[in-house]
Amino acid sequence: MASYVGAERASSTDPRDWGRALAVALDRLLEAARTDGRYAQHEHLCGVDLVLRIEEDGDGAKVAVRWVPEDDDLDEPEKLAG
Repeated sequence: MASYVGAERASSTDPRDWGRALAVALDRLLEAARTDGRYAQHEHLCGVDLVLRIEEDGDGAKVAVRWVPEDDDLDEPEKLAG
């Protein structure tokens, strides 16, 4: 089973400053998936579980995101009958 990771360093240890690093990490995660031949765009991450790991890195923090796609992650969502 494939898994993809994207990471970026935040220049601060304050969680309010980690947004840019998280966005870059998500872009890198998707690029890794595309490099592996998977058609993956930002909208494919909606509704899936991602693992977020944050580690101290000197005066900043390393923000990493991991995605383990399930076979149906890139399929169209099921529509509710009603």
